[in-house]
Order: sequence, then structure tokens, then C-alpha cells
Amino acid sequence: MTDTSDLSTPVTPSALRQALADADAALGRLDDALAQLGDGDLHRAHVDGGWTVAQVVSHINVCSLLWVGDLKRLECDPEVSFFFREEVGHDLVGYPPPTIELARRQLASTRRTTATAAGSVSAEVLARRVEIPDLGTMTVEEWSPLILGHAAGHVEQALEIMRNREFAPKGV
Repeated sequence: MTDTSDLSTPVTPSALRQALADADAALGRLDDALAQLGDGDLHRAHVDGGWTVAQVVSHINVCSLLWVGDLKRLECDPEVSFFFREEVGHDLVGYPPPTIELARRQLASTRRTTATAAGSVSAEVLARRVEIPDLGTMTVEEWSPLILGHAAGHVEQALEIMRNREFAPKGV
């Protein structure tokens, strides 16, 4: 049993551990699918419109890294109690189109960052209440599984684009 009497000691509650494991498994599924595609496939969207696979990968990467950055901000600045929605994830429009190699590197970076940093948060920071406008106010411990689940949930979106446009690797 973890001693939580020292709030600065990093702890990983079971809901956060599960969210990290679920996110890693989902990102692994997407990486396995990307490994079987060509660069042009990244730039296809669902036939009904919406994001391309590349945009989904970028969003997964950005929202995960932003959350880790937000956690660090909370550690470094005890006055932070507010995040703009853009600070928990958005698409970076205007960058050159990525390649499969770059998309896979983004996923690898996201997986490593979430595995090494997102679960290493002090009890003090996990207990902090923060507001995300339009979404509400909760503790970091409550937000973390939702943010990680949000990123992992986009994996199915990318896979559905592949299936919908009939370029999904076999078994996806």
C-alpha cells in the first residue's frame, strides 16, 4: 500500500494506471496499422469528411504532450487552476504533410512520454482542482483518465477512416 501522507510523493492511482495501459494498447494498435500503410494513405479522410489519419495522429500526439506539459505546469506553479481547451489538445494546422515514418515517430514519442511522465505525478498535483472551460472543474486525478482516454479514443477514429476508405491493413 502506498503511503500518501507525503503529498509530494509520486503515486499512480489504479484508474490512472489503467488509463495509461489502455492508451498504450490503443496507440500500439494504431502503430501496427500505420506500419502497413503508405504515406499517401495518411492524408485520406472518412468519405463523409472530417480529419485525415495524419490529423488524428497529430491530435493524439499534441493532446497527450499538452496534458503532460499541463501537469508540469501544475508542479511548477501553485497558482495554476485554469487551462484553455487548446492547452489540452488541438490539431496543428499548416504544417507540411507528414509521412508514415513521421506519424509512427509521433506515436512512439507519445507512448514514451505518457509511459514515463503522465503516471509520475505527485499526490499534491493529483489532488489539485483545475478548470477546463466548457468541460468543468475536477482534480488532476479525475481529469487524467479522461484526457488519456480521449487520446486513446482517437485510435478507433483513425482505424475507421482506413476501413471506410478501404485501405485498412488486413485484420483492422
